[in-house]
Order: sequence, then C-alpha cells, then structure tokens
Amino acid sequence: MTAIITDKIKRTFLSQLFDEATGTKLGDSNNNYYIAVGRSQQWDPVANTDVAPTPNVTDRETRLFRYNLQSVKAIEAFSHVVPIKDWTTNTQYAQYNDNSTGHPSTSYYVKTAENNVYVCLRVGKDSLGNNQVSTVKPDHTNVSLPIEADGYIWKFMYSISTADTNFFTTSNFMPVKKVDSASATDPGFAQFTIQNAAVSGQILGYRVTNGGSGYDSATTTLTVVGDGNGAKAYAVVGSGVITAVEVGESSGTTDITSFLGSGYKQANVRITSPGGTNATVVPVFAHDSNGLGANPINDLRASAMMFHIKPEGNVSGNWIVDNDYRQIALWKNPLVDSASRNKFQGTAGNCLKKIRVTSPISSSFAFANDVEITGDSNAKAWVDFIQDSTIWYHQDEASGFTPFRSGETITVEGLGSTRTIATGQHNVRPDVDRYSGEIFFINNASAQTRTTASTDDIKLVVQL
Repeated sequence: MTAIITDKIKRTFLSQLFDEATGTKLGDSNNNYYIAVGRSQQWDPVANTDVAPTPNVTDRETRLFRYNLQSVKAIEAFSHVVPIKDWTTNTQYAQYNDNSTGHPSTSYYVKTAENNVYVCLRVGKDSLGNNQVSTVKPDHTNVSLPIEADGYIWKFMYSISTADTNFFTTSNFMPVKKVDSASATDPGFAQFTIQNAAVSGQILGYRVTNGGSGYDSATTTLTVVGDGNGAKAYAVVGSGVITAVEVGESSGTTDITSFLGSGYKQANVRITSPGGTNATVVPVFAHDSNGLGANPINDLRASAMMFHIKPEGNVSGNWIVDNDYRQIALWKNPLVDSASRNKFQGTAGNCLKKIRVTSPISSSFAFANDVEITGDSNAKAWVDFIQDSTIWYHQDEASGFTPFRSGETITVEGLGSTRTIATGQHNVRPDVDRYSGEIFFINNASAQTRTTASTDDIKLVVQL
C-alpha cells in the first residue's frame, strides 16, 4: 500500500501548529513562541574544531540544547515562505500544472527585481511545439493575462512590500501571504484586487497526454465539456501531431482572461478532426478551489514558515553580549519556573543561572576559549558573561551538574585571583526555566558573536 502527504495538509499542520488563523498574530492567550539561542562552547573542544554538526532527532539532542541555553526573544514577525525563484532572462520556466507537487526545479512562478510575483500560465513555444526561454520580464500588476512577445503568459499574484522583504526574504526563501483587507493606498491593494477577482472553476491550461496522428490545424476543433461554462481552447498541430493545446479561440488571441471559463469541477476535451486519431488532452485546474490568485499561499504550495527576530545589543540586559552562540531554536510556552507553572510572557529573557560574588570582577575576558569556574565543592561551570559581581554560567555533561554553595571560594579561569560567593547568592534563578516548554526546532550554526553594538537578523525556517 502506498500513500501521499498532500501540500494542503502540510499547510494545515503549520497553521494549526502555530495557532495561526488570521495572518496577523502568532499564538493566542494560551501559547507563546520564542526564538532561543545558546551554546557558547565550540562544537568539538577536544579536537579544537568548530564545525557545526547536523542535529539528531532525539530527546538527548533537545536536552543538550537546553543545557546550553542563553537567551530568548519573543517572535517579532512570521510568514509562510516559499523557495525564492528570481526571474532571469533566457531562462525556461514551467507552466502551472495541477499534476505536480511541491516546488520542481523548473519553477512555475517567479519574482521580478521589482518584487512582483507571477505564475506562469503558458510557456512560449517554437513552430514545432518545443518550449522556449523567457526573454520578456512580466511587469503588469492587474487582472489581465496578456501574451508576451516571447509567448509566455504570466498571472500577477502579489508584490512583496519593503517591510516583508526585510523581514522574510533570504537567498533561499521569499514570503507569501493572503491579504485580508486593503485600501487603495495600502501596499497590498494590488494583491487584494487579484484575490477578489479570482474565479472559481477556471481551466488554466491543457496538457497533451497523447498527440495522436493525422491532425490538421485548420480542421481540428476542440470543445471543453464539463459542468462549467466559457472555457475555450485550440490545438497547435505539427506534422499531424497535436503538440500543444492553448487557452483561447485561435493563435490570434492576445489576452486569455475571457477564455478560462468558470464553475468547472470536472471537464474533458472533445477533439473533432476529419482525419486525426488517438489524441488525448486533459484540462489543468487551479490548486485552490476558489480560483488562482484567491490565496497565493495555496497557489505557490507553501509548506514552510519563517520566524523573525532582530535583537539589538543586550536587549535591555536580557541577552548575552561579548560571547558567541551556535544554536538557534523555536521554543513554545517556556515557564518562569517549574514550581509555579507560570508561563514566561516577557518580550525577552535570560536563561542562565547566576552567582554573585563579594567583590567585583573588573577584568575583561575572552570567552572564545570557554572560560571555566571551579568551586571548593568541586562544582564546575562554563562562564557565559561577567558583569561587576555577577557571573552568568551554564553546566553540561562535561562540567557536571554539582551545584555551587553559598559562601564557597571559586576560581575563575584567567582571573589570577579567587572570589567568594556572597551569602545566599549561589543559585540566582534565571528569567526562564530552561527545562520547560516545547522545543520545536533546532538549528546548528557557526559561531555568532554579539556585542553591545550588534543587531542580529535571525530568520528561522520550519519546513515540512
């Protein structure tokens, strides 16, 4: 027995997973989502190498990540995303096809340099019916479907705003969303117009499954038979073979908008020819039952979501600086502490334990070599940050998890002198309980160093 996972269920899972209903809000009153960073130590300290490994899908991998957690920040922006496909001249593109899934290497959609996104409804062809490259960049932003000089037909879908470009465009992905409302002055008005103009049950094209033989273009007629109306098509014939079937009445058609029909849920193509035999043609329907353009998330078969934060400096004292991190994760519903079960709801927070010593530490440290602190009790930990009399630290399997004691003497690697933990300051709780909540996604990366002058641009993509 074989089975498939459809594009639609991937989008449904993503939307439900993140409680995303309107496109304007992530989560609800019961759920909070954060991006978390951590791991100051190099990836392989024994071999003295720092190449990020591929994460393993195990409970232990998640546990190790929790050990190394530094800071969290609430999701600032999010969007469905799709692989970016920039239009370039002299490139062959694919025609929209309801017989494929996902994102084939030959794309059926493009983004132009003006950040306009189009779907290809017809590929230009030579006299023999062979697909040709695109040489005319699409530039219209209305509902028309003109045939370009190179034979291509492009349907305008939406424009990516400057804000969305900054938030969600990378070298690999670009945003896609549905616009719920827009006025004439809004950046999304052109898209909103396209959405409202979408027609249910259009036939967007035709696929020749058998070209047959003995056909003549002058005497071959095509009739679309189904439960809708208005769809018209004509055959392109070469050497007696139907090489293509195009939307329209004839090769003289200049705009196919009025020939797509409407209301079709089922249809077939009847071929009439005095001498032709055995040709078969099937219609191509929109992926979305509401029509192409009604929801570009569906039309572009989005199965990934991007989450964005932009932490500046130390984020009001909540993020570690002057050290680095190597892991990024998506974290749902962390708690303040496990005892109270109160959810952490701040915009940012620190996940590191702290100790306070009786005299300040004014020396500056380079944390690239993973400074270690050791107590008289044989407690050990890795230092993440030092400021005045406070030391932020974490423990892992290498250091062990022996707790520090109130009043004990500690040695800070590289300090040259010892310090004493102030009474009752041996286990100052962090803002966030690292062992709480659900870790949805972990990304291993190269070392990212932060300073008080840093502004990070963190974009996390979850793809099904």
